[in-house]
Amino acid sequence: MESRREAILAFLKTRGHATLGEIAIHLEVSKQGALRHLEALEAEGLATAAAAEAHGPGRPESVYRLTPAAGEHFPDGHRALTGELVDFMTQSQLERFFEARAARLEAEYAPRLAGLDFESRVRELARLATEHGHMAEVVEAGDGGLAIRHCNCPIQDVASRTGLPCANEQQMYERLLGTPVARTTWMADAADDCTYVMKEKGN
Repeated sequence: MESRREAILAFLKTRGHATLGEIAIHLEVSKQGALRHLEALEAEGLATAAAAEAHGPGRPESVYRLTPAAGEHFPDGHRALTGELVDFMTQSQLERFFEARAARLEAEYAPRLAGLDFESRVRELARLATEHGHMAEVVEAGDGGLAIRHCNCPIQDVASRTGLPCANEQQMYERLLGTPVARTTWMADAADDCTYVMKEKGN
């Protein structure tokens, strides 16, 4: 029960919204099975349902979204600490801190990307970001490009106040992928995610 519940929360966090059918397919269960879990999440105040717009005959499916209360169920263990850092450290100290953090992550990521083709490196980066609490996914970006969407930020408070972790992360992605990386959405601007778009050099 608990694993299905967490899987639904993570799926809705990543997707933003989903129908009962989409959730059932993701969980590899029947619609009735998925509905039981969704009703439990609604009862806890963690999810809401609304009828989708009708695009054909038949009864429209419900579309599920997370409530603000569901945010407490995602990784955010560093927020209190990093909030204190922003208040305590000078700008130059913060810059050095987050540069060192990015360098440590880059040293951890680089061996795990070695020998992979471009798309595989992008997908591995998303998986590694998820391991660190970002709940990332890879999506098509058009014109042959790919995008990594971070759907959760463990240090969102400090990231939105300084922008330093995000800038260092963007530069780290550029070095690891060997190509320019653009950030097209940012949670600090009230977006649902932070999106980094990249394209293999020469394509």
